[in-house]
Amino acid sequence: MELKKTLLVLVAMYSTRWLMPPSVAILSSKEKNLPQSETSKSEPSVQSQLSNNKYCITKESCYQQLQQLNRDNETWSSDPIHQVRLNAVGKSVNAESLSRLLVTVVQQELNNCSLVLVYDASDLYSVVVKELLMLLPNHPKQVVEVNGVDDLLGVLWVSTGCGGYLLLLDHPQPLLTFANTHHHTWDYHGRYVFVSQRVEQVEALVATRNGKKTEHILGVVKGGQEGEWRVYMNMLYWGEGVRPVTTWRHHRFTSQSQLFPDKLDDLQGAGLRVSTFELAPSIMYYRTDNGTLLFRYGEDVAVVENLARALNFSLFFAEPADGEKWGRRDSEGQWTGMMGELLRGEADMGVANMYLVLRRVMLVDFTAPYSAEISCFMARVEPPLPRWQALAFPFHPWTWLAILVGLILSGPILFLLVAASSRCGDETTSLAGLGSSWTYTFGLHFREPQAVVPRMDSIRVFVFFLWLYTMILTVVYSTNLTAFLLVQKPPTSIQSIKDLYEARLTVAALGAVHSYALAASSDQYLQGLLDVYSVYDSKQAAFQDVLMGKAVFLQSTGFIDFHATTQYTVRGVPSVRTMKECFSPYNVAMALQQHSPLKKVFDEVILRIQQSGILKQSVSDALRLASTTKEYGGDGGGGGDEAGQGVEEEGAVVALNLDHMQGVFMVAVIGWFSAVVFYAIEICLFKLRKEDEAGAQPQSSSGPLESQGEGKREEGQEAQGKREEGQEAQGKREEGQEAQGKREEGQEAQGKREEGQEAQGKREEGQEAQGKREEGQEAQGKREEGQEAQGKREEGQEAQGKREEGQEAQGKREEGQEAQGKREEGQEAQGKREEGHEAHRKREEGQEAQWKRVE
Repeated sequence: MELKKTLLVLVAMYSTRWLMPPSVAILSSKEKNLPQSETSKSEPSVQSQLSNNKYCITKESCYQQLQQLNRDNETWSSDPIHQVRLNAVGKSVNAESLSRLLVTVVQQELNNCSLVLVYDASDLYSVVVKELLMLLPNHPKQVVEVNGVDDLLGVLWVSTGCGGYLLLLDHPQPLLTFANTHHHTWDYHGRYVFVSQRVEQVEALVATRNGKKTEHILGVVKGGQEGEWRVYMNMLYWGEGVRPVTTWRHHRFTSQSQLFPDKLDDLQGAGLRVSTFELAPSIMYYRTDNGTLLFRYGEDVAVVENLARALNFSLFFAEPADGEKWGRRDSEGQWTGMMGELLRGEADMGVANMYLVLRRVMLVDFTAPYSAEISCFMARVEPPLPRWQALAFPFHPWTWLAILVGLILSGPILFLLVAASSRCGDETTSLAGLGSSWTYTFGLHFREPQAVVPRMDSIRVFVFFLWLYTMILTVVYSTNLTAFLLVQKPPTSIQSIKDLYEARLTVAALGAVHSYALAASSDQYLQGLLDVYSVYDSKQAAFQDVLMGKAVFLQSTGFIDFHATTQYTVRGVPSVRTMKECFSPYNVAMALQQHSPLKKVFDEVILRIQQSGILKQSVSDALRLASTTKEYGGDGGGGGDEAGQGVEEEGAVVALNLDHMQGVFMVAVIGWFSAVVFYAIEICLFKLRKEDEAGAQPQSSSGPLESQGEGKREEGQEAQGKREEGQEAQGKREEGQEAQGKREEGQEAQGKREEGQEAQGKREEGQEAQGKREEGQEAQGKREEGQEAQGKREEGQEAQGKREEGQEAQGKREEGQEAQGKREEGQEAQGKREEGHEAHRKREEGQEAQWKRVE
């Protein structure tokens, strides 16, 4: 029988000469220089027998490697001591049982997987490896002997499909060290079969950093009987450590169980830690009046809760312990906040409007995106310009300049035309002076009626078109002025990124993620904003600087719109706004630990949630709930009634108040002040003239006597001058009379306007009085109705009294009738007594008559 078994083994070895696939790669560490003894020699390893650690790629190279293997085996088998050891191991029940177990596992669970065989140089595993190379249905693509951690770096940890790893290690310390230190050199989706001597070694592999994220780890541990092997399975999220699955005994499993079940389809109520913080509208907190947190809600919370319901796991929310938000890299190169907790394995997932950016993707895994945002700038709504500036708003500055030029030139032009026309006829003297012509044109520009009509046709044509020009100008101005008095004009605000760059305002943000986008932008103005980029610890501090006009706040559009609507809008008037130009769109997803097994199932569930519309409905419900809370704008937002003062209701008739008319009063004040200044100038000039006249009079009286003729001539000239002055005075008196007439006409017109205004006031007072009379009549009617009702109540009370009096009279009548009855009875008794007296008298008379007869 022994010879028969040996022949069968040899036949199997030679029959597989051309069956080994060309993809088989056999690696080995450097062979140890073991001392030779007289009784024993070092047993050659399987890899040392195969082609000096080269890949078997072609048929010829495989044939050469197998020939060398056979020659080495023949030499090894010819050694008597080694032959004894080989026979002893080959007959080992444990080796045969383990080989059959592994072949069965491969056939049932790893038949379509690419296999990698890893072992160390122990007697048992060396024999098992030889048998596996001959018996496995799908030959391993790689065989590696492990003596240290560096040997595991040569393992092909990447597979295009299913990857199966048979780990036969008597000393697993190199594997445990490798699984804790080499996080990127590991197949987290592979199926591992780890053969070890103790169950504690399997638990140690499961507890490594890579083992915690591997879904399928199967432990095979030697049982208490010969040929017995116990099979254990890692729990992943189902619990801690491993649990027994089945036992291999007598070439079969004692129970039929799934060796690699799906551990992610149902997490069986496992508790997963979620790192998050308050960030409305993505994450909102519902608190009681005393500030106690009851629950969280929002878009990100809705995603997490739907995942928990679909995959059956529990949620434990917690904010980053260090007080950071998303986190940053500190001076020692360590990450803080949410990113730090995910990297250290302290949280299973992180949600808080997490942007999918390259810097984060290199550190953690992200689920499929469930939302999209775009980065924009929140700026304050600039306060409206003062009302007094409304007087200048109806016209553009260039229009005002043109009007000013026309105003300045119209007076001299009229003066020149009057001077030229006086040669052809007699023009009115009121327009002969430059000052008079200027005053005339100024009056037309200010809609002041002018009573003087030119006499010459040329002047009349000029004045006619000047009237037309000033009429159109004043009508347009007055029409637009009314609109600008009622509606405040918004000031020029920052709308583009170029405007923001030139304004040099601080760009406030809650994290550094936006700075990466600014740095990566090709726009020079966006890159220039990095110089003023500043990270704030809280949104309240950033909002305060925005409202003061010191900064703009860089955040997603959803964040800006939510806070602008709920906290900074009063009676429909917002105090902050979103700039027109935005940049850098982002996808929003959930962050997971790197190489997390949850990513695949989370992606599937998130896709179903989006397709079903559950997420949109959850977000709508969250926003409705937020609108009912005081914290998120249920009281109408920040600012209260005071912030809303001065906001006119739409469609209401607004009376012009002092705020609307402040410009008009300012013009009056400026006019008064200017008059005082000109009066002071006139006083100064008058004093200077007096001083000049006083100095010239003594000088003229000290002239010589012989210049009397010259004096007479001067007196004649002086008389001539006085006559001219008299004529000029006469002209001024005429102008004064004419001006007096105009003033009287103006006063009359002013009186008519005042009478019209007074009549208008009286009409309004009459209407108001009419309204009051109607209200009085209505009140009188109500009083009369009240009096009528009072009268009816009094009549009712009077009727009630009469009814009571009638009842009382009825009682009295009944008493009277009763008394009448009693009187009648008395009278009847009296009659009876009288009848008795009469009968008695008659008896006495009869007796007396009887006595008389007797006598």
